[in-house]
Amino acid sequence: MDELKIYESKVGERGQVTLAKPLREKAGIYPGTLVEQVLVEGGVLIRPRLGAFDGWRELAREVSGLWPSGVSAVDAIREVRGKSI
Repeated sequence: MDELKIYESKVGERGQVTLAKPLREKAGIYPGTLVEQVLVEGGVLIRPRLGAFDGWRELAREVSGLWPSGVSAVDAIREVRGKSI
C-alpha cells in the first residue's frame, strides 16, 4: 500500500463531503459513480459500488480518451471498409 496521506475536507450543511482528487482517482470514483457508505469502527468507509457494469464503464472511459476528437465512428468504419454504409 502507498504511504499514508491524510486529506481534510469540511462537511457541508446537507452532509456533503468533497473527496480529494487523488483519492477519487485512485478509488475509481468519477462524476456519476454510485458509492456505498459503510459504518465501520472509527468512521465511515466510502467506496465505489460494485455493479455488473462498473468494469464496462471504466473501459468506456479509457477507450473514449484514446478515440481521436472530431472523428465519428461511422466515418471511421466507412474509411476502413472503403464504401458507404
